[in-house]
Amino acid sequence: MTPNRLNLLLAASGLCTALLAACGGGGDDSTSTPPTSTTPSTPTSTALSISGTAATGAAISSGTVSVKCAAGSATTATTAADGSYSLSVTAGTLPCVLQVTTSDSVTTLYSVAAGSGTSAIANITPLTQLVVANLAGTDPAAYFTSFDSGTASSATSTAVASAQTAVVTTLAAAGIDVSASAVGDLLTGTLTPKSSTTTVGNAYDVALDTLAATLASTGTTLATLTTTVAATSSSATGSTSTTSNSNASLPADLLLKTAASNCSALRSGSYRVVQPSAGTSLADQYDTITIDAGTLGVTYSDGSTGTLTANGTCRYLDDNGKTDIVVSPAGVLVARSYDSDTATYKAAIAFPLQSHTLAELEGTWNMLGMQYDSASAAYVGATASATFSATGTLSAVSACSNTSTWSVASCTDQTDPPSFQANADGGFDVIEAGGTTASGRTFAYRAGNGDLMMVHVDGDGSFEVRTKQRTNALPEKDRVYTGWDFRFTNHWLATPVVTESTNTVTAVDSATSSFARLAKTVGGTDEHLETVLVNSPRNGYNFRPAATVTGTDGVTTVNVAEWTNLGLRGMGLNALLRPAQKQFMFSVQQP
Repeated sequence: MTPNRLNLLLAASGLCTALLAACGGGGDDSTSTPPTSTTPSTPTSTALSISGTAATGAAISSGTVSVKCAAGSATTATTAADGSYSLSVTAGTLPCVLQVTTSDSVTTLYSVAAGSGTSAIANITPLTQLVVANLAGTDPAAYFTSFDSGTASSATSTAVASAQTAVVTTLAAAGIDVSASAVGDLLTGTLTPKSSTTTVGNAYDVALDTLAATLASTGTTLATLTTTVAATSSSATGSTSTTSNSNASLPADLLLKTAASNCSALRSGSYRVVQPSAGTSLADQYDTITIDAGTLGVTYSDGSTGTLTANGTCRYLDDNGKTDIVVSPAGVLVARSYDSDTATYKAAIAFPLQSHTLAELEGTWNMLGMQYDSASAAYVGATASATFSATGTLSAVSACSNTSTWSVASCTDQTDPPSFQANADGGFDVIEAGGTTASGRTFAYRAGNGDLMMVHVDGDGSFEVRTKQRTNALPEKDRVYTGWDFRFTNHWLATPVVTESTNTVTAVDSATSSFARLAKTVGGTDEHLETVLVNSPRNGYNFRPAATVTGTDGVTTVNVAEWTNLGLRGMGLNALLRPAQKQFMFSVQQP
């Protein structure tokens, strides 16, 4: 195509106007005006836009939405009457976390937006708050405050999806369906809440109402549920409790189930029961039951039913009025169980059914229990430690026992430890070295603070409980502990009564790693001072030496029995060995 001559002339003319001398134009240089220099404009950065809906069931109207992103400078937004909002993040980069605070500053909720691109949707509801709690493994408020480019690296789309799946699973266990097929995506799905202009919400809104009603009926707050979801998340760093009864609490799904009227720790659901006994098969050492906490009804595995009778706060009798059952703050049941076939009382421990993987057992554990001794046809107190791999193999196994004295001060390394395999019916089969069939079963239970407990039983009735190995901290002065005490002989028979004891820490000595406490039997006259050694005979255990002391009345002589104690952290439960009496003991924290 031939260029337009007029355009060429105009272009040449413009060029010569700008460069007069070069084009040979006339005029005096001293009177010419130099050209104005123009600085090129900076390209405008693309803003990240985020929108969504904030609701608790009803729309959050006039709420303030704030956001923090991996990069960018954000503005705040105010929610509309229907809870919708939209904001812009200059030079923003996903992922982002969001916070909405109601106009009365009473409620604050959190959410997250992941992925990439220049736009994102993020609803902000109690359900998204639970997703953030699981994603972060910590308090969502703290996560929001500290969120930056470094923190953002963990908020991948995959991690967010996993967190959402975990929340859906937890709520499903409590009978609340928030799956994608029921309500859509919790973060990005369509949410139509009830508002001043909409009287009926959509399925997502109905799920929020269901969650709110369940929290109210079970006496659980969203804050408590959020804390528990964070503590039991795979993202959590794990419980840092160094005392056995620190933060003993229920797991998230149980918090949303019906509670007994006289015990908030007893919730409806299925429970694993372990009852070590001599002369029975492995299959007879454990079972399952279902408890209706609202009616205190019990359904046994054979289909028969029974009813518990309240016998004080978190304490019950069964139908025959003989089995004595108590419940720890973490929902663990311990019983002095009556066996009508033999007219004897036996040991039993029960805890809510949960599913766990071998990978969750990874780490080093302390153990305490009783092992069967064929030579004496009785059980011997023992402790042990071992390191579990993520595939079920054991290493660094050290067993500590003495058949005659029950001392657990000396240990022997085990060269052929057993291995563990997941069992489809729950728990783990224990396979002895060189063996092919299960010689024992191990079951696990995770409490609301994130701590994990294992309970193990062999076919011969050998039994032990396990907790992750830690160094115990000295208790705080004036700490008070009151518990139910269950004692069992070296034939796994219960002693005649369940006693109650209480103690108060009166002094702490960091130099000797010990503390003094004022202890007594509830209702008794044996109040006295005694000393407890912390991390003795090894880290994670406590030891009370035998002593004869004078009671605080100045008259009564009190014989203090020796024991070695392993606190099962997060469970509100202690396991003890009493060598002089040849007894195994459970001490269960009272509410």
